[in-house]
Amino acid sequence: MLARRRPLLLAPLFACAVAIPAIAEAQPPPLTNYPACTNKASTQDSEAAHSAFLLGQRFFNEADYGSALHNFVDAYKIDCSKTELLIAIARANELSGNKPDAVHALETYLQRAQNITADEKTQIQKRIDNLKAQIDAQAPAAPVAPVVVPTAVVPVAPTPAPLPPPPPQVEQGQHSAAPWIVTAVGGAAFVAGGAVWIVGHGKYTSAQKTCPDNACPMGTPPSVQADGNTGRSMMLIGGGLFIGGIAVAGAGLIWHFVEPTGPSGEKKAGVEPVLGPGYAGIAGRF
Repeated sequence: MLARRRPLLLAPLFACAVAIPAIAEAQPPPLTNYPACTNKASTQDSEAAHSAFLLGQRFFNEADYGSALHNFVDAYKIDCSKTELLIAIARANELSGNKPDAVHALETYLQRAQNITADEKTQIQKRIDNLKAQIDAQAPAAPVAPVVVPTAVVPVAPTPAPLPPPPPQVEQGQHSAAPWIVTAVGGAAFVAGGAVWIVGHGKYTSAQKTCPDNACPMGTPPSVQADGNTGRSMMLIGGGLFIGGIAVAGAGLIWHFVEPTGPSGEKKAGVEPVLGPGYAGIAGRF
């Protein structure tokens, strides 16, 4: 009889040994303790907190949220006057799947942040309400009886980090049409001046043949002397247009080649806290 009862006694013990670890794993992790901020950080402490924040930010950008959270919490414990770190802690907790601790960090921020605007309070409270709604949606509707056979725990994939904004496009300066207009005007004056000079030279030469050394013989028609005078004037006007056209066209070409066409401006990138309806990020300067 004793030999038959041993299997019956060992079965409940085995069930308890399997069920107790399963129950322990189902319990949520304890919330992070944020001691009361009563001490003023020294300059050395502030620098150490800043270094821890920068290291955590690097891990955050690499999607290593566990390491980022560890450094953010260390930075806040060193210098608790930097309440903005609680927003970074909340975001890292959310992305790593620990939404209760994310709510705890945001509620602590509302309690300790100074000079916070009413709009920012409303945005943070909306974020807290959204996280609580997600926690309630994931909670089981009724307690589940412990199972004897342990089941594999499927990890919940963390929410992917938001994509960084695209780099700003730098506008490039382009050549304007004004230099080419000036060059075209100069070229037109050059051609017109040459044509006028040629016509005037022909009239003046013809008159010189009839009246050499500007002395016309008796009986010379007055039109010959008038053509000579007209030709001389046309040569002066055409020569001026010719030379002026060359100068204007050259100035237009020089203007074209020296006109600046590089980038019109450059924006300095900055990192600063970003708060929006239903969103809290850590793209912020510390």
